[in-house]
Amino acid sequence: MVTAIRADWVWTAVDDEPIRDGLVIVDGGTIAAVRTFDPAAVPEGAELIYRPGEFLMPGFIDAHTHISINPEKGNQIGQLFDPIEIQTMRGVHNLQKMLASGVTTARVLGEERLLDITFKDQIAKGNVSGPNLLVSGRIISQSNGHGRAISAFDGVDEIRKGARQNLYDGADLIKIFVTGGVSSTRGGGLLKASYSREEVRAAVEEAERGGTYVSAHAIGGPGVRLAVEEGVRTIEHATMATDDDIALFEDVKPWVVLTQSIMMHPTGIEQGDADNPIIMQKLFAAREVAAERLTAIVKSNTKLSIGTDSMHGLFPFEMQTLVRWGMSNVNALKAGTIRAAEVCQVEGKTGSLEVGKAADLITLAGNPIENIDHVESARLIIKNGVRQDKLDA
Repeated sequence: MVTAIRADWVWTAVDDEPIRDGLVIVDGGTIAAVRTFDPAAVPEGAELIYRPGEFLMPGFIDAHTHISINPEKGNQIGQLFDPIEIQTMRGVHNLQKMLASGVTTARVLGEERLLDITFKDQIAKGNVSGPNLLVSGRIISQSNGHGRAISAFDGVDEIRKGARQNLYDGADLIKIFVTGGVSSTRGGGLLKASYSREEVRAAVEEAERGGTYVSAHAIGGPGVRLAVEEGVRTIEHATMATDDDIALFEDVKPWVVLTQSIMMHPTGIEQGDADNPIIMQKLFAAREVAAERLTAIVKSNTKLSIGTDSMHGLFPFEMQTLVRWGMSNVNALKAGTIRAAEVCQVEGKTGSLEVGKAADLITLAGNPIENIDHVESARLIIKNGVRQDKLDA
């Protein structure tokens, strides 16, 4: 099946300016052409989809999320202990919300019981509706650290074994927690380093031996610098990164993935853990510096992308918040598409509208380069060349 999609604007993510009255031709699951509309360019027998007034662009890529967690329900770590049947039901719903918001690819950074690996397989087989997934398997966290749920890994040997087991089970990357965090009552403060230099190095070595990389939860403090210095490829959150940390980001050039909605949206931690004074204290401490620190990151030369951290359906809020910190609309869109594809190491497959790449694309009700709030209005959603009819508004 060949499909020709015409829209008032076609934005490739490669160029800043969209094509006016553009056309994308999809052959099977692949983009075959991107150009200005011309009736003669529509292949004979192709299905023509015309979206007047709409903005056609690559599908969003959520570079940091989880499947079975809902922050608005509170006790995120506790949710990882729920029976697998409960987690699965939550996961099916959450994946559908992601896709309905325009997310066609997502990087999942930690689940218990290999749930993310199972969902990746079932989505690929067409048995579950959701974005294409990149997965990390079990969380690598210390016994008394933030993020600790069922699994725990202490010392170099346990970390090596945990990383190897995750890769054996089908993980695409390794996720490690190198600092404390907001959404747990244990694991120390936000600036606490969770692992030693040798332990972090062991995770990086095992990932590289397996042909992949390490992603690190890192809010601030010495754990951030330690992770960057030891070769961690993606730094998650960085909410309390100092000017020295940002200078290191600019020098060493890891990717930094900001996750803003879980901390700043009223339906995030603020709603779910409102009755937990320990978590609320950490949330307010992070918020006190977030605007200044995240603005500094956005204005620097840091390689930057975004993720929802389980705020399913709120990926548009992440782009809107980047604009709030001073990023241009175009660069906010790139952070959620072509740059996120680089983070996830799928830039050769998706993240931009280019000939030969997967037909992962969406339309919005208006032009987000003119008004970023249009990112909330996903309409037509196509993943791997297949129209998601149930989700088409």
